[in-house]
Amino acid sequence: MRVPINLASRPYENLRPYYNAAGLAAILLVALASVVAWNDWQNRRDTRLLTEQSNQLETAMAELGREQQELEQWLGRPEVQEIRDRSAFLNSLIVRKSLSWTQMFMDLETILPARAQVTAIRPRLNRDQQVEVNLTVAAASMGPLVEFLKKLEAAPQFGSPVVHAQRPSSTASTDGQITLDLSVLYDQVDLEEGVTLDQEVAPEKGVASAQASSPEAAVTLSTKTPATLAHASQELLQKEER
Repeated sequence: MRVPINLASRPYENLRPYYNAAGLAAILLVALASVVAWNDWQNRRDTRLLTEQSNQLETAMAELGREQQELEQWLGRPEVQEIRDRSAFLNSLIVRKSLSWTQMFMDLETILPARAQVTAIRPRLNRDQQVEVNLTVAAASMGPLVEFLKKLEAAPQFGSPVVHAQRPSSTASTDGQITLDLSVLYDQVDLEEGVTLDQEVAPEKGVASAQASSPEAAVTLSTKTPATLAHASQELLQKEER
């Protein structure tokens, strides 16, 4: 039987596992510190780039603001304002001249119920330079008016109608009728091949009576009057030329 006896004053201890663990921890700490330093450098670089871009955008916005202010001052001059008003007036005249009343009457005739009548038509240009038609429609009850609004909304050449007022009729000839004041966008399109918008097209049926000296005047449209739509539009164009 052998018994180990250690006669050394300081017994030997195997510290290699501790040294290995400490070295591994030091390597991990160095790697972690490197990753943190790299991320910090990346963040600083991105922050610097964003700051430069922000400063450039602020400078550009300030420059655009100065240019806008100069343009507004220039546009606010009386002579420029006069030119703008004249241009808008001429553009509205061009649109009104190019508007075919015959085609408009035919488009309205196809959707106007038999028990309703349009007592006034006033086309104009809105702020978006689109043709907007103000209509005054009268009927003995709400049924034909609701039907007319639905057909207006479904028609491809008309936009969604906007009703401004509903009131009883003020004329003696239409006593007891309901009158609607509404506006609708009108995009005059040619539905027949080979026919221009300004070409006079005689409708198969339809009647209208018109009393107007300009496109702004009131036009009475009814399914019960004896005059044809083409004849009414020709009278309008002849009066407008005079």
